[in-house]
Parts: sequence; structure tokens; C-alpha cells
Amino acid sequence: MNSSPAALEAELPAAPHGAASAPESVAWHPAVGAILRREWALALARPVDLLVQGLFFATVASLPALSVAPTAATLALLAPGVLWVAALLSVLMAGGRCFHDDLRSGWLDQWALCGVPLVLLVAARLIMQWFIVAVPVLLLAPLVALQYGLSAQALGVLMLGLLPGIGVLVMLVGVVAALAAGLRQGGVLVIGLVLPLAAPVLVFGSLAVRAAQHGEPAGAHLALLAAMLCAALACCPWLAASAARIGVES
Repeated sequence: MNSSPAALEAELPAAPHGAASAPESVAWHPAVGAILRREWALALARPVDLLVQGLFFATVASLPALSVAPTAATLALLAPGVLWVAALLSVLMAGGRCFHDDLRSGWLDQWALCGVPLVLLVAARLIMQWFIVAVPVLLLAPLVALQYGLSAQALGVLMLGLLPGIGVLVMLVGVVAALAAGLRQGGVLVIGLVLPLAAPVLVFGSLAVRAAQHGEPAGAHLALLAAMLCAALACCPWLAASAARIGVES
């Protein structure tokens, strides 16, 4: 079976002749499956990108520890915020121009014309982006956490928080990236708009790790991250799809 990205692009259903406004006549399951397989095939075809994402996260998270006095108290104070900021920067690096590239290649035009609701295709794209970004971060987070002397409990809370937290960040970056698609300085716009939106995720994620460091329950902070993920999954695909459609039509 040929699973190359080019072959998977052909699995998108063609737009019905003279009936592009009738998405209910086209089965959406094959198209969503094609999007998921395409993104996975692209990730496998470019393993260096995953390696670079992981090394970027590890480098950004490690630099502050190398620039201060390596005392246990200082490292414990820095660890929660530094690790979460590194995760945010990794998400920005991986997805800041995702829809820009899709728009230039004509991939978004195929989405808009295939007869499947665009929100489903965008949601599939963002969910797979979430998985692809989260894997290198979650794999390297325990190694970076050792540098800061995180306890097993704090590390467990960090991992539990990163999974929904990265999902929220990917959704936010996806919306802004769809808005900035096609703009010459779109990457700068993505960074400028995402940073304030991402602040609650960084705050609650850091507070969860800090609570675990002091032996306090972190369930409330993790629950808030999970609630933000549910809200992002419900709203962000719709917003990103609307922005992507504007980019295609313009």
C-alpha cells in the first residue's frame, strides 16, 4: 500500500460537479482519515524535523539552568516556568506557518472544494499536529527535568499537564496561523498574538508543577488545563476553519 503524502492527497474526494455547496453528499470519514494519514506520513518522511523539535525544546529548557548558580533552590524555582515556556516555543516553531505552507501548496484549496465540512479537516489537522508536537516534548521532558532536580511526583504532574497543555497551545497557534496564512510577516503575527493567549496555560501548568514540588495537590490546576483543552477543541477548529476559508477565497 502506498502511504506517501502525494498518494494520500489523492484520497480526498473531488468536489461534486457543480455542487460544491453540498457537503452532506460527501462522506467525511475517508477525507478525515486521509488528512490524518497524510500528516503522519509527512512526519515519518521528515524525521529530522521531529529531532530538531526535540533538540530545540531541550536546548531552550536547559539554557537557563546553565546561566544561573546551580543551587537546588534556584533550579527548583526556575523549573516549572522554564519547562512550560520551552514547550510553548516548541509549539510555535512546529506550527507557526503550517497553514501558510498549506495555502501556498494549494492543499487548502483542495480542502475547501472537496465537499467535506472544512472544520472537520482542520480539526483533524490540528489534532495530528498536537500528537506530532507532543511526542518529542514528552520524550525529552524527563531528561530535562533531571537537570532541575524535579521529584518523581513533580515530574508526573509535569507530564500530565503537558499533554492537555500542548493541545491547547497547538489549537491556539492553529487559529492564529490560519489568520496569518499568506501574509509575508505571518510568523511575527503568530508570535505576537499567541503569547498573551497562551499565558493562562503557562500559569496553570507552572502552578501545577510548583504545587507538586511542595507536596500539595495539583488536581485543580490539571483540571483547569483539561477544561481549557475541551474549550479549545470545541472552538478553535471552527475559528481556524473560518480563517482558512477567508485565506482561500482571498
